Amino acid sequence: MMFTAAALAATLAGCATPQLSPQQQAAQQEKLLAAAGFNAVPANSPQKMAELQKLPPYQVLMRFHNSKPVYVYADPAFCQCLYTGNEPAYQNYRRLAIEQNIANEQYMAAQMNENAAMNWGVWGPLW
Repeated sequence: MMFTAAALAATLAGCATPQLSPQQQAAQQEKLLAAAGFNAVPANSPQKMAELQKLPPYQVLMRFHNSKPVYVYADPAFCQCLYTGNEPAYQNYRRLAIEQNIANEQYMAAQMNENAAMNWGVWGPLW
């Protein structure tokens, strides 16, 4: 019985968070970056596109420019741009990402609680 409940909870948790396409994941990430204060710089020349493709895609990385840390995020496939931000923008991004993760976890917990509270017995055998 306990194993069945755990399996059901795991299945329902998987249903609560639909798998996103790579493009949707990039769009979500880029919304966070923009909200945090990062700027999107289009790779609108062959040289910029070549440099963009040298960076690991879809990762926030720290680089130095004029001895100051600069944070970059390369999206060579969808927006074909480079997001750039300074230290305050990066700290805002981290805060927003943590808040989003907490909200997602709370949503999943609420879904699991709602499903666990459902009295399936009143519906009789469903399968």
